[in-house]
Amino acid sequence: MAFKPLRIEDLSGYLQSTGPYELVPLEAELVDSVWGIERSVQSHPWSRALFEDCIGSRQSCLVVKHGDDIAGYLIVCAAAGNAELLNIAISPAFQRRGIARSALEHLITKLTGIADTLYLEVRESNTRAIALYDHIGFVEVGLRTGYYPANGGREDAVIMAYTLETE
Repeated sequence: MAFKPLRIEDLSGYLQSTGPYELVPLEAELVDSVWGIERSVQSHPWSRALFEDCIGSRQSCLVVKHGDDIAGYLIVCAAAGNAELLNIAISPAFQRRGIARSALEHLITKLTGIADTLYLEVRESNTRAIALYDHIGFVEVGLRTGYYPANGGREDAVIMAYTLETE
């Protein structure tokens, strides 16, 4: 199967079932807001430079906007028929509203024809995220021992996969 290239413009759009939330490409003026969310929800956050590097690169960073507010973001890349969700976070002020679920469902729909499988890694201790991924239809396909830095050592990553629809 020939796969279409991943273009960030193709991933943008309004989320279904969560109200007026829109996925838009990360732009330079939004990096500080996105990085602030990252630092508020991650025990070992990505650097600001990593978010800056997402602008115009093969990694697509999409920002979840609610009017002028930044509710969250997700970062995805795709090549050779596989896509990987590299990072996803929702601001504490917007959590528990179904935004992450809607953003993932939107992404899954938009990846049709771009990839046949969407992979992600999640901290083994992040049971809320694992439950969400299970609910959406991801399945556990492996474990990376000691993958994540953790307070007092390392933590395993659960590798999960979602089989995408083919066109």
